Amino acid sequence: MGRRRNRSHPVNAAVSAIVTRGLTKHYGHIEALRGIDLQVERGEMFALLGPNGAGKTTLFSILSTLRRPSGGEARVLGHDVVSDRARIRRAMGVVFQEPALERRLSVRDNLFLMGLFYGLPLRKARARAGEIMEALGLTNIAGRRAEDLSGGQKRHLELARSMVPRPDILFLDEATLGLDVDARRSFWAQVREFARAGHTVFFTTHYMEEAEVADRIALISDGRILALDTPSALKQRIGGGVILLSTEDDSVAQAWLLEHGYAVESSERGLMLVGDDPAALLPALLGALPVKTRRAEIHEPSLEDVFLTLTGRALSANERVSGQDRPNAGAAP
Repeated sequence: MGRRRNRSHPVNAAVSAIVTRGLTKHYGHIEALRGIDLQVERGEMFALLGPNGAGKTTLFSILSTLRRPSGGEARVLGHDVVSDRARIRRAMGVVFQEPALERRLSVRDNLFLMGLFYGLPLRKARARAGEIMEALGLTNIAGRRAEDLSGGQKRHLELARSMVPRPDILFLDEATLGLDVDARRSFWAQVREFARAGHTVFFTTHYMEEAEVADRIALISDGRILALDTPSALKQRIGGGVILLSTEDDSVAQAWLLEHGYAVESSERGLMLVGDDPAALLPALLGALPVKTRRAEIHEPSLEDVFLTLTGRALSANERVSGQDRPNAGAAP
């Protein structure tokens, strides 16, 4: 891809990549964002993790200048998202949930057209398209039309398009939604290469394993940031380990555990208890529960466990998707 930075928009390196203060967004009586305070530093790979309808895409659309906030302040690379949208757009790359490719154009022409869009002369636009294809392994499909690509290839082309202007910051909104495991792994390998060059990456996801690659993660639910830290520090918040139980009647077991002072949550995986010494606690529980245990296991805390502990809901639960939390790529700001 090349690391030579040829920009007409120099940026103060001391300025944080993203800063929000008291950011809100209302859709009628619906509060999509409820006072978001966030700071993302230059060169960070930052994940916004939460279930569908949590506010991820609403926040994403404000930071990428597609939507105006209802209140508060948001700055990207030191520029206000309302008054300085043009400057932000010149310095960013974006991959949306929904495809934004020119379907009937080839891979090469999609990239060439993007170069022209960003004001590159014809020769430089062609050269930049070639650089990007080589860097992202797209040379062998350069002549193939976008509509004929696989899901993974389309996502790689979306990523390639976002990198044409050599952006300072890359925004990714649920960018691997619908891809298989191998395609997702390949996509994130390319994103990590981009981040290693010192660029900022801000991405939304509800896949825990994707969030794990971030330097820091913000957990979001119901339009609020619940916690923000490194992946390891977030998991350390809930103790030494997690016990998962499945019984003949989980509702009876949960009622008994709550009655006896245990903090227990119910999830799709069963009943979850957090403790500093789960290996010592589990045998005592198995001997005392009033119902027969079908399965019991101990594992290290996961981000799913952290979210469940904070909200009482599983991150992987299939929640209703709010239309307001999924603006399309062409939405008016």
